[in-house]
Amino acid sequence: MTEQLNRFGMGARFVSANALTEIELGPLEQFVGDWESDTIIIDKKPAAAGWNVISVPGEGGFVFEVIPYKEELHFSTVAVQAGNRGPFINGKHFDQEIFGLFYEQQIKSLCDTDFCNKRGFAKDTVIHAETGLMLYVTNLNGGYNIARLGTIPHGNAVLALGKSSTQSNIPTGFFPPISSFATNLDGSAPAILGYDQQMKNIQFPVFPQANPNAFLKTTLDSIFGNGLVPNMTTLDMSTNHPDATGGILNIPFIQTNVTATKMNATFWLINRSKNKADDLLQYSQTINLVFPSSGTATPIIWPHITVNTLKRKPVVQAKTQAVSNMAQTHGGSDSVPQL
Repeated sequence: MTEQLNRFGMGARFVSANALTEIELGPLEQFVGDWESDTIIIDKKPAAAGWNVISVPGEGGFVFEVIPYKEELHFSTVAVQAGNRGPFINGKHFDQEIFGLFYEQQIKSLCDTDFCNKRGFAKDTVIHAETGLMLYVTNLNGGYNIARLGTIPHGNAVLALGKSSTQSNIPTGFFPPISSFATNLDGSAPAILGYDQQMKNIQFPVFPQANPNAFLKTTLDSIFGNGLVPNMTTLDMSTNHPDATGGILNIPFIQTNVTATKMNATFWLINRSKNKADDLLQYSQTINLVFPSSGTATPIIWPHITVNTLKRKPVVQAKTQAVSNMAQTHGGSDSVPQL
């Protein structure tokens, strides 16, 4: 695999788990490991930690779906180091260094209602899978030190650019409000009969479906009470920047019928203590879907929103060693996705 990577430009190499300290992962270093979500306790009752909100075409109009979910998110213990060759100016090469982590994501439904069963996402049904790279760009980065390269089996490829930041001792109300309501391309409200009524039909009382980010605050309040978040690393990413390249590529069917035009995503990694096992990872992601993308009907932007709170999975040393041994036996690297 390393030989294959070396065919690219200045070359690229895998960095094994025991050599991660030799490279600069910046804020991504805290993400290394396995994360999971299932249920949390809200008002002394269990509730799903992850929520998916989306409107999809249906007979006679659009259907507003709210799906509670559980998730497994893996940031590989194997990193990648790559270089991009730049121009030669005044006797100096302007070359770029990039370091990154592989990630793998799988999301399964936690919904056991008749609505979910009829819609095809009954409990334990896989509703999303994604693989990709999170990159840390150390120099000549145009002001964006984070990049996310993602691939989705539906036929989408994503390049999102962003910045990292750190905060300490902040209240839990830092989440910006977001809206699940559709808009016309010009930002005005669409005139679709029945849609507002669907939005007013609360499918899960515990979940504020009109503003999903409010649930992230509720989750933190259930953990910290009236206290402050001790330390937090934030990654803000978007596929749309006026001064940088990014975007979403879609296969022809998607491009024709449901164009994914924009993605905004924010990750908040929260350190509750000096023990990494206590870390939390929250995210909010909005993808703009346009139905229809062409034709005589007015194109409408339908936000597809996912929010979740994940905890670190315990490190199982025996399993880690076994995987490492197997990788050495087969000449590969542990935790590298086999594409």
